[in-house]
Order: sequence, then C-alpha cells, then structure tokens
Amino acid sequence: MFERYKKDPVGFVKDILGAAGRPYDKQEEILKAIAKQPRVSVAACNSSGKDWAAARAIVWWLHTRTNAKVVVTGPTRRQIRDILWHELRIAVAAAGDALPGKITNDKYVIDEDRFAIAFSSNSHHNIQGFHSPNLLVIVTEAQGVKQVYMEAIKRLNPTKVLLIGNPLAHEGELYESHHAKSSLYHQITISAFDSPNFRRKRFRIPGLVTPEDVEHHRRDWGADSPLYVASVLGQFPDALEDSLTTRNHVDRAIARHEEQPVVPAEAGTSQPLDERGRSLPYRMGVDVARFGGNESVICIRRGYRVEHLIPLRRGLDNMQVADEVKAWTDALGINAVFADGTGVGTGVVDRLGQLGVPVIGVDVGGKARRPSQFADLRAEIFWEVARLLREDAASIPNDSVLVGQLLALRYDVSSTGRIRLESKTKLRHRGVASPDRADALALAFMEPPSLDIWV
Repeated sequence: MFERYKKDPVGFVKDILGAAGRPYDKQEEILKAIAKQPRVSVAACNSSGKDWAAARAIVWWLHTRTNAKVVVTGPTRRQIRDILWHELRIAVAAAGDALPGKITNDKYVIDEDRFAIAFSSNSHHNIQGFHSPNLLVIVTEAQGVKQVYMEAIKRLNPTKVLLIGNPLAHEGELYESHHAKSSLYHQITISAFDSPNFRRKRFRIPGLVTPEDVEHHRRDWGADSPLYVASVLGQFPDALEDSLTTRNHVDRAIARHEEQPVVPAEAGTSQPLDERGRSLPYRMGVDVARFGGNESVICIRRGYRVEHLIPLRRGLDNMQVADEVKAWTDALGINAVFADGTGVGTGVVDRLGQLGVPVIGVDVGGKARRPSQFADLRAEIFWEVARLLREDAASIPNDSVLVGQLLALRYDVSSTGRIRLESKTKLRHRGVASPDRADALALAFMEPPSLDIWV
C-alpha cells in the first residue's frame, strides 16, 4: 500500500510518520540521498539528528518494498539500542495501526521476507549470511567500526549502504569515504550551525544541538581545536599529524587549475614562458599497474600546471602502455618521461627506450637524493609534491580519485630521523587502493638529473 513512496522517503516520513516530527533540511538530504545513491556517508556533529533520519529510513525501506531487509550495525549494541533503535520505536509508534510488524530489542519483523536486524561490530562473523534483492545496511557510529567488519559488509553486496558518524577517527571507512574513497560515496556533512535550533528562538527541537552547546564547546576546546572542528563543525580536522598534505592545500591547487585554464604566457607570444623567458617544456610521469584492480596512469604537466591526467584502459599489457606513452610524447613533443622502473614497469621502460622515447626509469624504492632526510626516493618525491601544494605552486585537475589518493597518504619519521611514506601494503590494510594517479603525478613533477630533480 506504500509502493507510491518507493522513491520518496521524505514524503513517506511526512505523510505516514509525521506524528513523530518532521525532518529538517539536512535530514531530508540524508533520506533523499539514500533513495538515489548506492552509498551514502554522513559525517556530522554531535546531536545533529542523523540517527533520527536513519531510523525512519529503515521503516520506509521495509514498507515500500517486498522481500526487503535492513542490517544495522555499530561498535556496541548499547549504541544501537539506546539511540537508533529508540528512534525506530518512536517512528513506528507514530504510524499507529497503519504499519504492521513487531519490534524487539534487536529486531523489527514484518514477515519472514521483510525485517531489520541489529548487530554490534565486535565480530565480522555476525554479519555473514544476510542477503536480499533489497538489502540496506546502516552503520551507525561508523568512525568506530573496524575495517575488517566493513569488508564483511561489502561481501553481502548490499543494495544501499549508509554510514553515519562523527568525524573523530583518522582511519576507517567513514574517514576514507570523505577522502581516498570519495568517488565511491555520496558525502553529506552536518554542522551544528545547520541545526534548526539556530534559527529558532522559541520552541526548539529537543535533542538537537543548540547555540548554548556550541558556545560551551568553543570556550572549553577553542574554535581551532580538532575536537571543535569534528564535534561542532562536523568536519574531519584539516590535517592529521601524519598526513602528507591537507584538504585545504589540495582544494587550493584545484582552484588554481580552474582559474588558469592555460599556462600564463607573455603578451604577443604563442608559447608559455617561464620567469626567464624560456619556453616551458612538457614533462610526463607514468605509473604502470601491478595488479588487476590497479590502473596504469599517464600524467602530463607544463610548468606547475597538470595539463593531462590519463587513466589508461585496464588490462593493457606493457607494449600497449608503451604505445600510449609514445603517442602522447609525439603529439606534444615531450622530451622527458619519468616512468616507474621497478617490477612490471621495467618492461615498459625498456620498450619506450626501443621506441626512441626520452624515458628515465625511476627506482622509487631506491636511494633518495637526500638520503639523510628520506628513507627512499618515493618519500622524497612525494615530500616535494606536498611542498608544491603547501606553497601554492602546483595546480591539479579536479579529479576525485586523485584527490582521495593524495589525502590518503601518510608518513612517519624513523628512529634515525628519516621521513618514510606509508607503504602500499599498509594502505591496502586500511582498505585504500594503490594510489596510482598520485604516483603518476609525483613522477611528472621530477626533472632530468642535469636540471636537478625538482621543479
């Protein structure tokens, strides 16, 4: 009887569950996103009403579809029962006799083919075996859910995934969904200032954050503290202690790229020139895929501006990758190509040499130019990329995959004081794919040894 609301969760909540309150604009945004997007990630301040929206999404999903299931999980069962499941009870009760079904402590059952069930994420074995042609998975307090559990969720092949949480953790699926995996999720951010209680002087909504709450936190933590940024503004703190670069630096590099569609040239000249009046050469970086899920990437810059970022079709062999590189070098007159010369990249470098391409094989795992400061050449190259971003020099395209890869990179300092970049193996353990586009970008910003290694 509710099939007409199948694509309209906001209408369902207002018409059927309206006695328990109406959604404000951010809650409507969550509900609409679930209807349209396969994966939704909500990073929100404290007391923003995100669980209110998630509970009503459960009711809407089950009552507008046949053979539908909802799996709800979070770090502890208490969090699910006391918050989200409490909101679920209120929502169902508001509909009165219009909605069939029975609610227990961890189940909401309509019939054997339509039900919601809740688990804590203390063991990834809990979630195995739940399959449905209409499966919605909701992860509450997602910042506290371990990655091994998230991988178990993905193996269920859910129709929809909703992550909700506070941006307090610096790793995990919630963090990566707004950074390295941003291209896979529809992101929503809720600040305390989005609360309708900031627009109401009277009749405030109980349970939602208030101006008095925010002022208390500002005095307690300081407006610049990471805790204030996460708990009040609903944002991930701009820089982690071990982040190679920041969202702010990357966004500024994208803005520069969009503001300057071509490299600036002196009046009356057809070629872009540097500050000494010399024509700016093209440089190319090439990262060669090592595994089936990775991609080979070509990155071409002119001066500080990335002109082309070209992910190649997956499945190309070394000869085909070399042919693609050759075509671009011939078309643009590129006189320096930096290709990863380790592993499978060795074959591409050898073939490019045979084709007469001015290629330089780069052993990224080899000795750095400044070995007292960097553990290997890869750390040194990326450190210089971060410097170019920090100093507002480089400009990069607005490529969500590239952005996510740059923001996912981390570093540490060894006992001997040398900077080390997080290995790709550790990235995979965090659920982050190989940063192929970032690798190609870093290689592109090298220079032939005779001209020094950095731009």
